Amino acid sequence: MRAFVGEIDHTGLRRFIPEDQVARNELHRLTRRRHPGPSAFVWTLLADEDAEDLRVDVGTGRHAEAYSLLLNRAVELISLRDAASGCARAES
Repeated sequence: MRAFVGEIDHTGLRRFIPEDQVARNELHRLTRRRHPGPSAFVWTLLADEDAEDLRVDVGTGRHAEAYSLLLNRAVELISLRDAASGCARAES
């Protein structure tokens, strides 16, 4: 199992990055900033083989398929903003 950050818009899953490859200050910025357009950032927990399938779909432009797979395979899926506020409460 591994944690990932994803960006979702009206076309599907646009970006899919392992959480450990995203700088902590960037995660904080994504939770605070208003984003142009209809996009959402999510934190998800996936099995390694499911994550690889998602990477292939995103990399080949099958964004809607990647989003559908994400919804079906994620062990946990929450908004990045909710994940950050939950972490902040746990650290207090």
